[in-house]
Amino acid sequence: MQINFDDYIDKLIAKDDEAFRMVYEHTNKGVFSMIISMVRNRTVTEDLMQDTYIKMIEKNHQYQKGRNFLAWLLQIAKNTTLDYLRKTKNQVIYDPIEQAYLQDQLKTDPVTYQVEDLVKSLSIEEKQIVLLRVVSDMKFKDIAKVAKKPLGTVLWIYQKAIKTLKKEVQ
Repeated sequence: MQINFDDYIDKLIAKDDEAFRMVYEHTNKGVFSMIISMVRNRTVTEDLMQDTYIKMIEKNHQYQKGRNFLAWLLQIAKNTTLDYLRKTKNQVIYDPIEQAYLQDQLKTDPVTYQVEDLVKSLSIEEKQIVLLRVVSDMKFKDIAKVAKKPLGTVLWIYQKAIKTLKKEVQ
């Protein structure tokens, strides 16, 4: 179900919890997909998601109604993640809890683990496009806005990534 995010902007500015819940419910998969494709660490992704939504609340007055809210929010997520990556450029992050989580995932849900492992073979750009399309069910034109690329380029990257994934499966 698609919602009109513009209906919630004034409520978000007024700090309405129900409006935030609705916006979060309809955007969290896209935000998660954007961030995880860049950092490949679930714990860091969750922290960056929280930072993204805090920035959204702080800056929602800057959003122009009639524009693409999801693209605007995903740009905040992308910028927040890039800032994080710049700050931690030379740091190697090993999270024993993350490793334990991945091992548990393998035991309890091998399909999810295999998908996460399979997507690792893609470039960051390919991962973003595939995850935004498959996980978030975004339209290619919206993905093109988020990626700041022409629609044809996004479609080409997606097709190329799908071919790579098919080769990995075979």
